[in-house]
Amino acid sequence: MKKTIVLCCLMVLVGICHAVPPLPPLGFRWVLQPEFSDEFNGDELNSDKWFDYYPGWQGRTPARFDPRALRLSGGYLQIESGVYKKPVKDYTMYGGAVVSKSSEAHFGYYECRFKASKIGMSTTFWLSNDKVPFEDTDCPRDSYSQELDIQECVGGNPAFPKMGKGMNSNTHYRYVKCEGGRENFISKGAGTTLDSEVSEEFHTYAAWWRDAEEVYFYADNAFFQSIKIRKDISEQPFDRPMHVNMVTETYDWQPAPSVKELKDKSINTSYYDWIRAYKLVPVDQKDAASEAIDLDLFENKIYLKEMPKTVFESKNISLEYVFASDENTKVVCKVVERVNKKAQTIQSMEWQVYAGYGHGQADLELDFTPTPSKTYQLELELVSSVSGDVLKKVSYDLSK
Repeated sequence: MKKTIVLCCLMVLVGICHAVPPLPPLGFRWVLQPEFSDEFNGDELNSDKWFDYYPGWQGRTPARFDPRALRLSGGYLQIESGVYKKPVKDYTMYGGAVVSKSSEAHFGYYECRFKASKIGMSTTFWLSNDKVPFEDTDCPRDSYSQELDIQECVGGNPAFPKMGKGMNSNTHYRYVKCEGGRENFISKGAGTTLDSEVSEEFHTYAAWWRDAEEVYFYADNAFFQSIKIRKDISEQPFDRPMHVNMVTETYDWQPAPSVKELKDKSINTSYYDWIRAYKLVPVDQKDAASEAIDLDLFENKIYLKEMPKTVFESKNISLEYVFASDENTKVVCKVVERVNKKAQTIQSMEWQVYAGYGHGQADLELDFTPTPSKTYQLELELVSSVSGDVLKKVSYDLSK
């Protein structure tokens, strides 16, 4: 368990340790994508998942992406910015970049918890891909790429106040016309103000990339804005998968940090606590990759999204249920009859649910005739497929 085990026990009350994606659509569940997820608990960056540089880009001057800026310590990915004794070409200082080796990040939920450095260099979390030809025209030379900025912030001396106390998100369709020239950014952004400065506390930043046309944004586990991506060029502007980036960099509109700031270890480091990515799969479909992960992601839960009909209203009771667990489980559904303080199960059914956070539906067809003088309850149990232990239990009144 990581360094914050005691602190996490306190923070779980406000949902920091058990940050979960939003409710999935009916019939689906969220499962972790391990290739874009990391708790940063080791001693070295996982080279199977991540580059310690940005392929094809050295960084925006005056700061270069330098692997020396990166380290794992105390359960964090730390990116410590610094200054070169001698310039490296046009670069006088450095930050760092961590980029996923997989470029197959597609529709899903992407979140990262981090605290920014307190210098005039950004701390960021975003997705992007490379240029490819735009095939919807007759010209073979026009091209495009896509970029989903989930959070870009500056923790020290920000040129714009929102960069120091806000979540700043954007969608860019980056298009180069057939005749060439400058790249055109066709953009639409979103933003919200946080409860504290980005360099004072850890915050969780997330985006639900829903489809090729829409993205939802979340700050500290709360939804704040959706974006319909601009369609100036394409009707499916965010159709391609991307890679995932965690980067500290300089901007041309933001004054660069001073040498004194870059040498001050109390302010020159960005701390990434974890990064997690989830994809949607059907509730009844196994997902071997996510099941192999040994992480405490979800609190065990099972409940109905809406109160069920009573046994006196209908013989068929629709159960729209929500569940969560880190292990494969089954849902045991019981109808309990109570009379004169005695209870007995008069009907039961069960079904398999797999690890993740899901939203499903089942139909309970009553095989008995209810008696008005008796009371009835519906009990739902989430039962471990391995141990047989009841992980969670809830009950609902079916009589009134």
